[in-house]
Amino acid sequence: MRLLSSDEMKQVEQYTAKYGLSYQRMMENAGAACARNIRNIVENENVSRRNAVIVCGKGNNGGDGFVVARKLSENGYNVSVILSCGYPDSPEATYMYKLVIDSSIPTIWYDADRLKAMQTVKNADIVIDAIFGFSFYGNISEDLKLLIAEMSNSKGIKFAIDVPSGVYCDSGYNDPGCFKADYTIAISALKPAHIIHPSTDCCGDIIIANIGIPEDSYNLVKDSLYTYNKTEVRHLFPERKSDAHKGSFGHLLCICGSRNMVGAAVLSTSAALRSGAGLVTVAFPESAYLPIATKLTEALLMPLPENEEGTLSRECLPKLITSLDKYDAVVIGCGLGVNDDTSAIVKAVLENSKVPVIVDADGINIIAKDISILRNAKSKVVLTPHPKEMSRLTGTPTEIIQSDRIGHARKFSEENSVYLALKGSNTVVTEPDSRRTYVNASGNNGLSKGGSGDVLSGIMGGFAVQGFRLIDAITAAVYIHGHVADVVADNLSKSGMLPSDIVNELGATLGAFEK
Repeated sequence: MRLLSSDEMKQVEQYTAKYGLSYQRMMENAGAACARNIRNIVENENVSRRNAVIVCGKGNNGGDGFVVARKLSENGYNVSVILSCGYPDSPEATYMYKLVIDSSIPTIWYDADRLKAMQTVKNADIVIDAIFGFSFYGNISEDLKLLIAEMSNSKGIKFAIDVPSGVYCDSGYNDPGCFKADYTIAISALKPAHIIHPSTDCCGDIIIANIGIPEDSYNLVKDSLYTYNKTEVRHLFPERKSDAHKGSFGHLLCICGSRNMVGAAVLSTSAALRSGAGLVTVAFPESAYLPIATKLTEALLMPLPENEEGTLSRECLPKLITSLDKYDAVVIGCGLGVNDDTSAIVKAVLENSKVPVIVDADGINIIAKDISILRNAKSKVVLTPHPKEMSRLTGTPTEIIQSDRIGHARKFSEENSVYLALKGSNTVVTEPDSRRTYVNASGNNGLSKGGSGDVLSGIMGGFAVQGFRLIDAITAAVYIHGHVADVVADNLSKSGMLPSDIVNELGATLGAFEK
């Protein structure tokens, strides 16, 4: 499912206006589509009174609001319009405002009569926000915050046209005084703000309104963002043929764990097995044999020499490197530990593996100490940092990364020729040599526990060996990881779920995705 940034939406509209619909026709279609959706929801919720107020800005979002006002009035609603920022300043919005005046719809100027505007909002059964559109940037004025606060506090049904006023379309940031909607009607396509936290929390339920823009206009956009729903993820899964055998579903190597972090190896390997990999071998320090062998009865075990810290020793490299050709993908780093020995192991694996290598946790921390390791990699590399690890990789403060997750992920991926899954709320997945970027919408804060990343790496590795394209293995794993967490949260709770609960639920949930 495509996501359009503000610049991309402008490109689509410009092309459509030049070769298809005029801006005025698009505005008329947008307002009419929004009004239809509003009427449907009001009727479904059995709202008996139909007092509606549309609060309009001076731009094109306000123009859409003027059309909504006229259409609701034509359908018997008692409609009032509030001009929140003065007279409209675009030709299309000005034209639509004149039609409102011609329809004798009451109009209140907020600057001239704030008390009446506030009282009108307070008495409304339906409040519609059409102040700022997808181009909003900056801060809401203190005067306007008072009006928006009254709108957000309304006991009526609250709608936002395209994006709630005060929400940044592209980054997920929102002004603290932004409008809090029950429903947001996205014009033409989803925008990043509709799925990225915290802005999505201000949107309520989201509905997409088709306004007649032809598909050719969308095809012009090259630097596309996208997200997936359950049906779209299912299409990524390869068919499981009836005559398949364990070799048909690949062999994954997990180089994970240490004496004090056995759980990381267990979680990542268990998740890979539950993800459908035909064979999974786990390489670990020999002192961890008993707890790992007890927990991983279905995995192949490769105990290896260790150092006095209880992590893998570089003495294991001859055996490890000569075995790499047996596998279809490698996961490395979960619970590995960071020291000279493990650094040498990560470096050697990246320099010698001919199959995709998924690097997580301590593997990322090792690379952060010497980013040149990535330049010597012989195969495709996937990094799965959380924001703090991303900060270590880039030298950029975590809060700066979090302010533009998409931009920082794209930049790192391009500069270092790696696939990147920047974890967190709305995990962002980028690929080298492509501006196409996935933004995940599944999952919840129950995943905010140590070990969740190990599970994700295992799922990713499990998918990577089964015939998925690598980018599809990454994005499907991110979605499934979050989706299963949503299932577990419903069955248990967000607070009480454990990473092992994700592994345990994974097998049953995947049944809905198999072909």
